[in-house]
Order: sequence, then C-alpha cells, then structure tokens
Amino acid sequence: MNLNKLAITLWILIFFGLGEPVALAQNISLPRSEDVSSIDGLMRAYYDVVSGGPNVARDVQRDLSLHHPDAAIFIRTRNSTKELVLKRHTVQEYHANSKAFFDSGFFENEIKREIKQFGHSIQIWSTYEMRKTQDGPVIGRGINNLMLSWDGKRYWILAETWDDETKDNLIP
Repeated sequence: MNLNKLAITLWILIFFGLGEPVALAQNISLPRSEDVSSIDGLMRAYYDVVSGGPNVARDVQRDLSLHHPDAAIFIRTRNSTKELVLKRHTVQEYHANSKAFFDSGFFENEIKREIKQFGHSIQIWSTYEMRKTQDGPVIGRGINNLMLSWDGKRYWILAETWDDETKDNLIP
C-alpha cells in the first residue's frame, strides 16, 4: 500500500470513528516480538526504555508493552515523617515521577543476572550499573528484582522493585 492510500485509509477510519492513528500504530509495532519472546530480549528492552541522554523522552509505550496491564512497580521512599515506606506505582506513574531524573541523563546497564524459574513463574535478580552518560563513570549500582510470567506466547513483567547499593547495603 503506498503512502497516499495509507493516509486515505487512516483518514476514513478516523472520520467514521473506527480508530485513531496512534492506537493503530501502537497495535502494529508493539509489543516487539524480540522484546517479549525471550528473557534476554525482555531484559535488553527493560534497560533500554529507561536509558537515554539528557532531555531524551523515554519510550513509555514500549515499556508498557513489556509489563502486564496490572503490573506494579514498588519504590521505597520516605513518607512525611521520614520513615521508609514501599509505594506502589503503575508504569505510567513511574515514568511521570522519574521524568526530571531521566532528563538529567541516565543510563542503566545489566552486569549480572540470576534467574529462578518454576513453570510459568520466573524471578530475576538483575544487577546493574548506573551512569549519567552512556560511557561515563559509574555513579551507582544496585539490583532490580523482577517477577515475570510466561503465558505460552510471551513474557510479561508482573512486578518489580530495586535497591541501590550503599556502604551499608553492599551487593552480594
């Protein structure tokens, strides 16, 4: 189909309320089979969607395609009384709350992975390094803890949390 026919087809669909161009494009391209057909592919995509230079928009739609629609991201934070609490976020909330951090430049790379699997249930401990630029000095390390499921066709991230390494919390 040439570009003019595609544009006319999209216009007709929009005019008659049968779809939106953004929804159509997302359905065609996401999820990427290379992202969800193997654990290696999923983990490459997982780190790819959070990494990027200063003021580079992160691919939230791609990240959503990695996560189950009911997925949860649990982040340790301090409440109003400075106590550490675990707060649940959706993928969209995570990206909205992380935008300022990402806008300063952030690259995360996996350096080690441990997998435990029983049937369709998979637990991954993925050790990472953080940098402000792709080849810059390491500014931190930690472990991402992901719960995955295999539905017979693709892998889904069901939940995730992480902890950064500190002098009192060394990576094992």
